[in-house]
Amino acid sequence: MRNANMLGSAFVLVWFSLIGASPAATPAIPPDSVALGKEFGVIVGPLTLDVRKELNVKLTDGVAVFAIIGNSPAEAAGIKPRVVIVEINHKRVRNLEDFGRLLTEVLPAGNFSIGTWEPTSPDNQGQSQQMNFYFVPNRTD
Repeated sequence: MRNANMLGSAFVLVWFSLIGASPAATPAIPPDSVALGKEFGVIVGPLTLDVRKELNVKLTDGVAVFAIIGNSPAEAAGIKPRVVIVEINHKRVRNLEDFGRLLTEVLPAGNFSIGTWEPTSPDNQGQSQQMNFYFVPNRTD
């Protein structure tokens, strides 16, 4: 898991350097929220002004998805990088603290929904949209 943490940290640093933001100028990321995001299959970060500009979103609440981890529930559901997670189980996600707290509630059961906001892009024909993903545990014998 240590390598995954270093990978996530390196990715966030690269992301911030690509958008011209200084990692030192960004708010501290709660380590539990980041670890829970990785367990779910997403590398996330705060929705700072620089990130909002890069993603072309006006939202101020939510958590930015920087990358998807392969073979994860997030990948299986089709969640994409560059979306904003705005709710978990119909509860608003305002920031990383909310994200971590809500994932703590839902990950053990494995049955939950994630609401995302996809910014306008040529891929979605210029239409912003909210999408909901539903997760049901896969029980094996």
